[in-house]
Amino acid sequence: MRLGFVTPVGTVEIDYKSHGGWTTVPLYSAQDVALLPIVRPLVDWRAVATARPGRRSPLAALTPLVPGEDRVLLAEVGQIAGVGRAAAANWRRRNDNFPAPVGGTATSPEFDRAAVVAWLLAHDKIAVPTEAPSAALVVAGAGGGTRRFRLEDPHLLLADDAEDEDRLSGWSTDENADALAALSAGTFGLTVKHLATPGTPPLAVLGEARVIDRFRSGPGGLRLTLAWPAGLRGTAASGARGGLVRHGVAYVGPGEGCVCKRHDCGGVVPVAWCQEHGDAVGPVLEWHPEHGIRCADLASRSERIARDSAAPA
Repeated sequence: MRLGFVTPVGTVEIDYKSHGGWTTVPLYSAQDVALLPIVRPLVDWRAVATARPGRRSPLAALTPLVPGEDRVLLAEVGQIAGVGRAAAANWRRRNDNFPAPVGGTATSPEFDRAAVVAWLLAHDKIAVPTEAPSAALVVAGAGGGTRRFRLEDPHLLLADDAEDEDRLSGWSTDENADALAALSAGTFGLTVKHLATPGTPPLAVLGEARVIDRFRSGPGGLRLTLAWPAGLRGTAASGARGGLVRHGVAYVGPGEGCVCKRHDCGGVVPVAWCQEHGDAVGPVLEWHPEHGIRCADLASRSERIARDSAAPA
């Protein structure tokens, strides 16, 4: 693979006898390659990683690197370090050894990207990634029992509407992908008892989670995508086993005989001795997870109805 926007550290001649003989192959620094997602924040690296075989890579649209012309403004310096432009400007103003501009204007100076990256590394503003993030997934199929899985480089896309669906993708082994697909093949899919991904509180899903896509990027690993109705997503309960607390909204409002705890969404968590929702009754309830998108939606509706009812005519 030729990375036209990374400077090679050398070349090697390889004899590809079945592909035309000797070919010059550029060599790149492992550190430079590991830093690519950080130092090139404007590239959609997820699109690069998930480009399907036979399709044009997003990298092909990038302009090849011209020596001495790889420059960044202070705003992109901030993006590389995960801060705003003002913070990058403060670093330049307070540090005499900050790289000098190589172009631009007094108000919009341009800096050599390699020099900026070296300065950021030396001052602990960025670090070389040592490993890809991963997601821990504990699921239960319709037949019961739990299984643990791990997805590398996860991407969790949460819907803003209870009627939409959430999606989770990540790199997996063929064995784990087959196991997840088998567990989710039932009528009600699988239940996510605990999902831990970087940057998101632990989540759980009541059911209907399914494997909706799997593909292999060239000779690389297998990328798996799961999806589930957003309305079934909630916050995982504390404890090693994870799981969640379910709220049940009765189709008939709770009466005076109900001893269950009421919640802002209008739901209850039934207790065995409740005359209306206990074990001896088996009421029909619309279930949803505690602290989930459906719970918040119902709570906002209840609050709006109460406010309208209290308003003067």
